[in-house]
Order: sequence, then C-alpha cells, then structure tokens
Amino acid sequence: MIGFLQRLFGGERPSAAAPRRTTKPPLPEAELETFKTWFLQQTCPAIALTPDASLPIAATGSRLGGPAWLAAGEDWPRDRRGVPLEFIAQLDCTDCRELGGYPDTGIIQFFVARNDLYGADFDDPAGAAMLVRRCDIAAAGALVSPPPLALVAGLECSDCSPFENLAVRATGIGLRPTLITDRIDRTVMAAEQRVMGLYERYDATALEGFLRSEAKARPPRHHSGGYPVFTQDDVRFRPAFADFDHVLLRLTSDTYLMWGDAGECLFLIRSEDLARGDLSRVAYSWDCY
Repeated sequence: MIGFLQRLFGGERPSAAAPRRTTKPPLPEAELETFKTWFLQQTCPAIALTPDASLPIAATGSRLGGPAWLAAGEDWPRDRRGVPLEFIAQLDCTDCRELGGYPDTGIIQFFVARNDLYGADFDDPAGAAMLVRRCDIAAAGALVSPPPLALVAGLECSDCSPFENLAVRATGIGLRPTLITDRIDRTVMAAEQRVMGLYERYDATALEGFLRSEAKARPPRHHSGGYPVFTQDDVRFRPAFADFDHVLLRLTSDTYLMWGDAGECLFLIRSEDLARGDLSRVAYSWDCY
C-alpha cells in the first residue's frame, strides 16, 4: 500500500496534516460503502500465538526462541558460510488442528540466517537463507541451546539476530494458541488492488480515513493462518508467489522480536504444499516502515 501510494502521488504518502491537491472527483458515498462492506466481510480463521512466560519450554509447544529440538547426532543447522542459523520459533502442529491442512503431529521449526537482513532475499523470498522444516519429535533427539551470538571467523554481521530480548533467545517463551477470526489487512493484495482502482479514479480522502481506522483496530500479533500483514507491498504481486495463499507463520515486532524498524515477518506457503507436508518451498520475507 505504501509503495503504491508513493508511486501514484510521487514522494511520501499524503497525510491529513498536509492534504494533497487533486482535480479528481470525491469518492462517491455508494462506492465507499460498497468497499467497506466487502472489506469487513473478508475474514478467515487463524491461530493467534500470544507470548506467555508461564508455559513450559519443551520439545512440544509453540514458542519463540530457546533451545531447538535436534535429532540424535544432528549438528546445529548452518548457512552456506558455515554460520549457525538463528532459531526464531517453532509451531506445534497440534496447536493448528482447528485450522485443518497441517500435519497431524510434530513441530515446524523456523531458522533464519545471522546476517544484516536476517537471511531475507527481497528479490527472491523462496531463495532466502533460512530453514523451515517439520520434525518428528517422537524420534530420538534432544533440546540443544542456541550457539553464542557472536561474530564467526570475522564474517561481517554474523552476530545479527531479530531477537530484541536476548534472554528469550536463550531460554525461549511459550506461545499460547487461540482460535480467532482474522480480518483482512489493508496491505493484502486483494484489498490493495481494489484500493488502487478507487485511488486512480477518485479523491479518496474518505477511504484513507476508513483504512487508517481499520489498521488501528487490528492488533499486532504473531499468528498462523489468517491474513498476512505487510508494511510495504504484498510479495504476491510477483507472479512467482501469487499462489502462496497460506500464512504458515507471521511474526510481528514486539518486546521479543524486532524486524528492522518495527516491521513484520512472514513465512508463506501454498495450501496444497502444506496439506502434503511439503515445506521445501516457503516464501520468507520481512519488511518495515
């Protein structure tokens, strides 16, 4: 949304404090109401994942950070440079049963590279330096503490981490799952496409007001399922990612994680791939203000 508005008007997005000059007619009330009705009807289920320090840190359970479960004899995963990957979260598949389409058992682990972009490849989200995998914790294995967050062999930025709270990085914090009805965010491609059409034809000041109020009403949170949230542009505008329709995990910025300047992190997957238990092609990206 922000990227589009800057392209449309040039420079920074207009604000209420500095109204833009336009010769376009105002957005008709009927069209605004039609958009509002559509927007408010866009809902789908999600599992909200709320940090809860009272939850145990174990091989099971959804959580941020802490020790990662590794199979017996397995070394800590590393990137192509040989730097240990950063274990940022795990999703317990049983927490997502009510959504359907997830593996019945096991955990899904999320690792990202320790570099200045936390492994992101903004040109190719599917080619990012990260690891997303399902682990069968019924097999032999153990919890292993994350390697020290320090420069590795002088490699630049090999001590970078999205963890704002290093104690949570080391010990972890549980995520309490709650089934919710999620509402679409203004930055989702389907919403942005409709908004673009209105902005191109009308002075949409009233629409801006509605979208700002809706954004404020949507609390930042970690979740699986539901709708993605972007601070810049939906990666699915790119044809190669247009069918990545499911939010495997959204990690927002809070007191535990910080994505750039209070940004959003997303792991997206095709629903059909998830249903098959195929995590080999996941789109990982984050953006910030």
